[in-house]
Amino acid sequence: MAGVAADATLLSTFAPLKNPTFRSIWLAMQVSSLGSLMEAVATSWLMATVSPSDLMVALVQASSTLPTFILSVFAGAIADNFSRGRVMFSGRCLMILASAMLTALVALAFVDPWLILSCSFLLGCGAALNGPAWEASIGDIVDRRDLPAAITLTSVGFHTVRTVGPALGGIVIASLGAMTAFSLTTLCYLLPLCALRRCNWKARSSTLPRESMIAAINAGVRFTATSSELKVAIARGTLFGLASISILALLPLIVRDQFAGGAIAYGILMGGFGTGAVLGGISNSVFRRKLPQERLIALACAACATCSISLALIPELALAAVALALGGAGWVIAWSSLTVSVQLASPRWIAGRTISIYFALTHGGIAAGSWVWGVIAQNFSPALSLEASAGALLLIATGCLLRVRRPRESELGSLNGLNAVAKRWHQREEPNEQ
Repeated sequence: MAGVAADATLLSTFAPLKNPTFRSIWLAMQVSSLGSLMEAVATSWLMATVSPSDLMVALVQASSTLPTFILSVFAGAIADNFSRGRVMFSGRCLMILASAMLTALVALAFVDPWLILSCSFLLGCGAALNGPAWEASIGDIVDRRDLPAAITLTSVGFHTVRTVGPALGGIVIASLGAMTAFSLTTLCYLLPLCALRRCNWKARSSTLPRESMIAAINAGVRFTATSSELKVAIARGTLFGLASISILALLPLIVRDQFAGGAIAYGILMGGFGTGAVLGGISNSVFRRKLPQERLIALACAACATCSISLALIPELALAAVALALGGAGWVIAWSSLTVSVQLASPRWIAGRTISIYFALTHGGIAAGSWVWGVIAQNFSPALSLEASAGALLLIATGCLLRVRRPRESELGSLNGLNAVAKRWHQREEPNEQ
């Protein structure tokens, strides 16, 4: 019986892949993620070699996530008012442009720390435009019962690639140079464009009129402000992003200074993080069935805290890889759980905006955390910065003031019910006509 239950759980996890549209775009995204991870390794390691500042190295993470904080709310409103497929296509084109610019700069040997951050920022702008549209489209492409599995698969797919992407990036940089890594990344970004041109899906119909940008953003903010589930999930996500990003932001410094390693060692450790993320993602469905949402997020925070403190104290590369695997598992479980909470609490007519607000604030937390832990590392030491972030993660794990719970099925409602809610929201905005 246990084997049958395990098989059923595994089948339910991969059920969204039966949908040809989701499968095609999902597979293309994995190739794109492979390029993205190679570029992340190349960019971080390039910054570590051209700049002696610990803060500048940590700011690589901030530069790629800050655009989501700035632009995501606008991107969410665009995703709800226009074709989400076309919005994704536009965002992907911007990512290709940024990657091609970075490749050209490296080819011309015109490498400056601020130019690296600028290209990383532009790449983040493309990702900020693409992200809310893709996340909101998942609910249009797959059935609602498959939505948690589809969200988990999206995260698992990325972290599956993460098991090999960073190591591959390190090998390419060490053997062929950074320009080759950036060139391969640009080619990888092209595949999602082909998938988006081939695939068409119908967004769930809405009887609501198209809104102006300001009205759409205002409605999204007000709806989020009245939903306790959304507010708690976003607040916990922001705090988790702020505290946990120390692992990825400071890892190049740990490899360079503590382990005296190179690009390959950095890639291997990132691969360890990705391996743990894959195992955590595959096991996430089991955990969601056996543990309350709050307990699951608390354990994920504790796992990341253990990873941070271990990186600060462990002197051996192999043990650090094991610690990073634990951190990767906690990372993907926490983000998957929080994202599922936001998706299930969001009606389809406003999903792009609620998801974009979630993205904006959580990525704002990540950007702020990259700066905070970088400043501490610069003025004191990377080890002290990691220890401080571990303490912050343990505080977040307690969840004394902000407890996330799984929405009850009775609260999810039908599509007609959600449209009725939408109509009432819009009627509030219309002046009474006498």
